[in-house]
Amino acid sequence: MENELERIRAERKRNIQEQLQHQQMKQQLEIAKKTVLFKFMTKGARERLGSVRAVRPGVAEQIEIGLIRAVQMGQIKGQITEEMLKSMLAELSPKKDFRIRR
Repeated sequence: MENELERIRAERKRNIQEQLQHQQMKQQLEIAKKTVLFKFMTKGARERLGSVRAVRPGVAEQIEIGLIRAVQMGQIKGQITEEMLKSMLAELSPKKDFRIRR
């Protein structure tokens, strides 16, 4: 009975530690995102990304992750403008071909 209780406590402690590590990683990612947004994006680009996030959060997340990777690899020189962000969004959005038949 006592061994069982110790095993349960150890397992619970391990689970709590894993959750804390996960939360810390998540916080670090959020800090990295904010750094990229404020340091490498113009005000217009940040506003556009905010608008995209309100409508399509998954696409905004993909853009943010892509920007973080590009910054880490040194691919971004200077600031990202709204026009550059528009072209990134166009690449992520599939083109739809509409045909109207009558």
